[in-house]
This record gives sequence, structure tokens and C-alpha cells, in this order.
Amino acid sequence: MKIFDMHADIGTNILETKEKEKSENVLMERHYDKLIAGEIRWSAIACYFSGTEDWERMKKMVLTAEEEIRRSPVHPILSPCDFQSEASLNVILTVEGMCGITDQVEEKIQWLYDHGVRIASLCWNEQNALASGKDGSSLRGLSALGKRAVRKMNELNMVIDVSHANEKTFWDILETSTKPVIATHSNLRSLAAAERNLTDQQFKALAEMGGLSGLNAARNFIDSDPQNQDAAHLANHALRMKELAGIQAIGIGFDFMDFFDHHESSMGQDLSSARMAQNLIAALRAKFKEEEVERIAWRNTVDFLKRWL
Repeated sequence: MKIFDMHADIGTNILETKEKEKSENVLMERHYDKLIAGEIRWSAIACYFSGTEDWERMKKMVLTAEEEIRRSPVHPILSPCDFQSEASLNVILTVEGMCGITDQVEEKIQWLYDHGVRIASLCWNEQNALASGKDGSSLRGLSALGKRAVRKMNELNMVIDVSHANEKTFWDILETSTKPVIATHSNLRSLAAAERNLTDQQFKALAEMGGLSGLNAARNFIDSDPQNQDAAHLANHALRMKELAGIQAIGIGFDFMDFFDHHESSMGQDLSSARMAQNLIAALRAKFKEEEVERIAWRNTVDFLKRWL
């Protein structure tokens, strides 16, 4: 079954690989075949920033990813009409963390939009000029600059991603945004105690606003017991999400890390790379009706983006 993967740090891998070695097209050489093998029809290519990068580094990564997309036989998603594409792989450019934006907020978010970015989070785990991630002060949420960023993103229909935001930032974003937001790669904390997972209350609020959350295949986000860190237990998160808010609020955001050094064991046992994406589909089929599996796999995300891009 085709899949929409809401989060893959491929944008970061493209730039880092090019800086280390000669590579004509990292997207095609290192990622395309795996995505096709896993039947990932849509991939959100994230440019990830951990908190130390400046605006120039952000621009360089986005421009490099944008150029590779342009030179590859993939179809970029920029507006709802792009979902009519019959391409084997369609990609949407995203940003994970805006630590490089410390001034000229509206102008810089406009620049990101003009270069193809359609989904973005204000922070990674760090605390920056806009917002606070899980490692920041629990008392600090959106700054005044962060609220300006939210308003500009709403104006552009750039979708706000709350994965990595601490709880204060999460609730501030929901209060400030006039449009639904998403958590591209977050499971439920009630089933796995990872701080990056959403509480049941957060997930319900996200869903009530019209948003959705993507099932994350990173092992510690699936279960704290290594024996349970697999596709079957990740599907349990989907079951609980359905109980909390309905099937329409669930998507997939694998967060595969096999292409990064020293991350060989970061993923679920049978979800180590995009090639294994269909293992989650099989696990979902054991617990859901086929129409529900389709909605989780891709339809919910496509419907959301058609409505809000």
C-alpha cells in the first residue's frame, strides 16, 4: 500500500553528504530506491537544525535540497493541485527547527516559503529565539517573535509542526494559530514514556483542531521495553489514537535514521529503513479495517494538505 511519510531528515543528509564526498544527487543515489521499495509515494524531506545553526546554514541546506529536487525525477508538492501527480515519488520540503531565525521573522519565513518549504517546526529540542523544545525551560513557550512566526506561517498556509515542542510551546502554538497544526513524527506518551511523545490530552487537542500526528518508528518512541520495539507495538499507538480522537487524526512519520552515522539501532526492530515501511502496513492490517489502514497510510495526510496548503 502506498504511504505518505511525514518526516525524513533527507534534506540534512543531502547537504552533509555533499560536504563530505563527491555526489551528483544524494536523493537519487542514497534514498530513491529505498523509498520506492517501501512504497512511499510521498516523502516529506526535512532540513533538520539542532539549535547551533545560523540563518546562512539554514539557507544553504534548503537551497541544496531544493536544487536536488529540481534535478531529480520526483514531483515537488507546493500546492493542492500537485496531489494530482502520477509520479512514483512526490516530495514536500520541510524544516525541522528555525534556530537560525532571530530577526526579520516575516521576511525569512517568506524566503523559506518561496524556496518550497511547506511544513516547518519552530524548534527542535533546544530553546531558541522563537520557541522552546523539550530540552528548554518548561516555563518558556512561544516568544513574541515566535508568535509573529506563527501568524506569518498561517498567512502563507505553511503548516506548523509541533513535534519536538515542549508542552508550553505546544499549547501556546495551539492558542496562537488560527489553522490546524500537525505533529509530523510523535507517538503517545501513555504507551511509551519518551518525552517527545504527545500526552493523550495533547493529541486530543491536536485532533479537535483538525490536525493529525504521524506514527514514529524510532524504537524508544514505540515502547520502553526493547522486546516490544517493533511494528506491531507501533500499531498499538494507532489503536489508542483512534480511541482518543478517531481514525482521521492518524498519519505516519517514520523518522528513519539509517542514513546517519551511529544510528544503526535507533529504529524499531522490523522498521530499520524505508525499505521496511510495509511492515507497519502489515501490522496495521492486523488491527484495523483496510479502509482505516489506507487512511492512516496516506489518505488522512493528503486530505489535510489538500485542505490547508
